[in-house]
Amino acid sequence: MRGQVLKADSNNGQGLILGDDGVRYSFTQQEARDGNRLVPGHTVDFVPTGGEARDIYLLGAGHAAAPSAAQPSYVHPANTYSPPVTQKSEGIFTYFLRAISVRYFKFTGRARRREYWGYVLFSWLVTVMAFVVDIAIMASLSEMASSSDAFFFPIFTTLWVLYNIIPGISVTVRRLHDQDLSGWMYLLNFIPYIGWLIVLVFMFIDSRADPNKHGPSPKYGIRSTADTFA
Repeated sequence: MRGQVLKADSNNGQGLILGDDGVRYSFTQQEARDGNRLVPGHTVDFVPTGGEARDIYLLGAGHAAAPSAAQPSYVHPANTYSPPVTQKSEGIFTYFLRAISVRYFKFTGRARRREYWGYVLFSWLVTVMAFVVDIAIMASLSEMASSSDAFFFPIFTTLWVLYNIIPGISVTVRRLHDQDLSGWMYLLNFIPYIGWLIVLVFMFIDSRADPNKHGPSPKYGIRSTADTFA
């Protein structure tokens, strides 16, 4: 699994890595491979074991290069800002699978637009397929019973819709967190006529690049201090 180092291992406690699954894993420097020293901001690949990160490999460059003596010690503030860089997406189908499995009850953290709309897209596609299967089964049973008055109940469609109540709420709550909003705003859906439309507008808004109380941006990652305060 990929992740980003939030805190280095020190005498004050173990280090922390934020995994792509939104979970924080503790680690010790002994788990770093190839002799790399892990510092905050490093992108790593590791094996999650419970709440710990094992067999950590630094992705990209190895040890951070020491600053050149020829470089000035002061950089003008205008040069410290760089636009946020979009993190690589996991793919909308991957987001959908995670939403209905490992993130089924995950109401914490943040979700980018691609994660939300990937879930919505494939959820509707599976709903349509389930309904087609229900119709086919009903047609087959009607022929066997030689009756046109057979009762139609879309059992697979109903089961799928019921199964998606929780992940539908959780991914919407995480999407609201991405706007630095309270997940309780999901309750706006229950306002007649316009409530669902208000929530839908927030689903279209891009991720905020800055971290908030719900975690770092799932789209832009962890920005540097210079970027945050520029």
